[in-house]
Amino acid sequence: MKFEIQQEDLQKALDVIANVVPSKTTLPILSCVLLEATKESLTLSATNLDISITTATTKATVKDPGRVAIPAVKFVPFVRSLRPGAVTIAQKGQQITLTSGKSRLTENTMSVDDYPALKKPEEKAGLTIKAATLIDMVNETAYAVSRDETRPALMGIQWEVRPESLTLVATDAHRLARSHRKLAWKFTGEKNLIVDTNGLRQIARIAAAAKDEDEANTDISIFLSASQISFRAGNTVLQVRQLEGPFPDYQAVLPKDNDKHVTIDKADFIQSIRRVAITADRVTSQIKLGLDGGRMELAARGTEGSQSEDEISVAYQGDPMEIGFNYSYLQDILKNLQAESVVLSLKDSQSAALLKPVQETGEEMGVLCLLMPLRLAGD
Repeated sequence: MKFEIQQEDLQKALDVIANVVPSKTTLPILSCVLLEATKESLTLSATNLDISITTATTKATVKDPGRVAIPAVKFVPFVRSLRPGAVTIAQKGQQITLTSGKSRLTENTMSVDDYPALKKPEEKAGLTIKAATLIDMVNETAYAVSRDETRPALMGIQWEVRPESLTLVATDAHRLARSHRKLAWKFTGEKNLIVDTNGLRQIARIAAAAKDEDEANTDISIFLSASQISFRAGNTVLQVRQLEGPFPDYQAVLPKDNDKHVTIDKADFIQSIRRVAITADRVTSQIKLGLDGGRMELAARGTEGSQSEDEISVAYQGDPMEIGFNYSYLQDILKNLQAESVVLSLKDSQSAALLKPVQETGEEMGVLCLLMPLRLAGD
């Protein structure tokens, strides 16, 4: 195999796929990137078996077609370190040589026959969604997934695909995030699937690559199969495995009778939490919120006797009450809500709270977050 390509074009293609290459693996071949050169294009692939990304470029001049599996650990940083200019990659036997100006790298390759066969998505009935919309939905839920490997279903995000809508849900049993959008697609029937979260985090990367190819390319095509979900953006395909269920019946835990509603400026709330959290207990991370009229008092007490207090203005007309939360969970929710105002809905100090972002008009934005409270001393 032998081809020539500009350093910038090669680096862009590698940047799309390299993040998927595992840093540690029991299968050495997975530490490689796969390069496949034909007369028409150069295709680069990487996989960790849970996530696979393939991207193609027509900006390479291919002299000798071929396939090669190159260990990424040296190849990728070497390409990134090169000055702009032409890069020539040539394979001879079990080695490849990369030459750019006076810079040269010679590296052993691995058997290309050992590289896992990457299954192409069935692109018969794809669903189309704006890339920005899908990225927002992933960001609005991914922070709430569980890290508990004994509950693998909770480490993924549930997708609820419906004829004219998409809903993503994530939970770790302490908090829950749901993002819902009405869409113009026409999907037949109903389908629920649980998707690997790390794979979904790659969507922003492939969308950016597609936009770099074509500024007008703002759509992502989605293809569903029995064991995986695939995303196409321009010349790049991301394939993500589905996780085994079942996913919890989250509808059963969403409170229906939270009748105390507090409208809060999100920026003020975040800053106030940040201040009082300085003295919060390191084990519980608890802060206390006190509501009375148009004000919210925030307080935290540490085990060493330190304490802090703050107060912000809110819109609230209910009875006075106090409730405790893990401030870290609360911060995660707030920083992933894309609105200037947030509505906090409560029932009492021991019941789950709901948070929703709202537009200036008061209209809801399709995002709902649930947060379990922490028991206050004396409750």
